[in-house]
Amino acid sequence: MVNVLVVDDHSLMRRAVREVVEKEAGMAVVAEASNGEEAELQAAQTQPDVVIMDVDMPDCNGFEATERVLACSPNSRVVIFTSSHQEQLVFQAIQKGAMGYITKDIEPDALIHAIRCAARNDLCIPGAFATQVLAHLRSYWRGNAPYATFLPSSVAFRAPRRKNKTQTTTDGENAESETPMTEEEANAARMPRPLTERERQILDLMRKGSKNREIALELAIAESTVHKHVQNIFEKLHARNRTEAIYLTSFEG
Repeated sequence: MVNVLVVDDHSLMRRAVREVVEKEAGMAVVAEASNGEEAELQAAQTQPDVVIMDVDMPDCNGFEATERVLACSPNSRVVIFTSSHQEQLVFQAIQKGAMGYITKDIEPDALIHAIRCAARNDLCIPGAFATQVLAHLRSYWRGNAPYATFLPSSVAFRAPRRKNKTQTTTDGENAESETPMTEEEANAARMPRPLTERERQILDLMRKGSKNREIALELAIAESTVHKHVQNIFEKLHARNRTEAIYLTSFEG
């Protein structure tokens, strides 16, 4: 059962979403909220699987409410549900921790699809925005700094530092010093490194929601080996977790 919290300051919209969700087998609306404060309270009490979050609400907008909800219900997945088609809001939604961004003019089936994607921990962004997301990501990976502000906070790297050769200190100890990299070196360090064929197999299974043990069984390898591959994937993509690794490779063509 996928439990859903609906957050919108218009009761008519909440009712419409509830009707769509509750017609779907295996889904239920466990609570509603009309603003960010109520959303935080309801999320803390019900721990929903998915939160459908409006953006334009009084006092506390949907992005701030998303942060509040995830702070008190970290296993919830937020899908931003808005009338706005502004592409920069997609990046802002992802920065705040949302797993999806959909607009209120979508068909009921698309809403259900977004909820199911979020429940599986899969990123859901409409095709109309996907091309722009990909363009911004590629620009960032080429070292185009202005786009960094639109990316998840974990991808906004501090300036990388270069380790110098080991030197002997006055007390006889060995120590390594660090100095900031040049801009060219820093841009190169930010670039994601290519994954091996095995790492791509594992990433594909991660995208389907498989856990390490399930991946190990699927590929007939040790779970410890899977764990090592997953860590390598995170390091190569500069990702903190599975969600970010999946996001950063969602639009490869």
